[in-house]
Amino acid sequence: MNEVVMALLSGWIIFYFAVFLPGPNTFFVASVGISGQKKQIWGAAVGTAIGSFTWCLLATTGISFLISNLMGWGFIVLKILASLYMIYLAYQIGSQYFSSENQLIKLSNERNFLNSMKKAIIVAYTNPKAFAFWSALATLKFSENLNFSIALIFATGSFFISAMNYSIIGHFFGIKKFSNYFNRPKNIVNLIFAGLFIFVAIEIWVLG
Repeated sequence: MNEVVMALLSGWIIFYFAVFLPGPNTFFVASVGISGQKKQIWGAAVGTAIGSFTWCLLATTGISFLISNLMGWGFIVLKILASLYMIYLAYQIGSQYFSSENQLIKLSNERNFLNSMKKAIIVAYTNPKAFAFWSALATLKFSENLNFSIALIFATGSFFISAMNYSIIGHFFGIKKFSNYFNRPKNIVNLIFAGLFIFVAIEIWVLG
């Protein structure tokens, strides 16, 4: 039992730091944070955490391996969906640079907690890097599939770590000093974020 506890703790520690690595989830939450709307930021953080919870539970119970083996094409579909969504996000935020108005704030005012959460869930569920991370971590930390109760504990802990860390990322980019600068029309930062989303779309295929 002590070995399981140590595996859970070390797994959570690894995930704590992994959250801050560049990826679709990180860039999406950061782009939401730029709007400076706290409800949107929390929605994005919770939505991403739901994705982390799901992938973690599937991986630690062995279901993700079963899906991977029975549906080898499913991972390819996941990559396609992820890359297309990243390109869509790149277009959405990049187009702000060519707008004469501050559309980013207008768009953010039309959104709410649930809409932000739903979009974050889409990013998290179509993130092949998350699938690969949790599958690798489950193999690394646990010699066999966990029973459902322990897997649920691990996934629940991962949910709270994910929600906390992604909210930190979102709120950092939502600091008024930064958000006021980022939200200006013709802002080069919009192009930078658009480029990052395109980079992730390509990276999914190169490194995935």
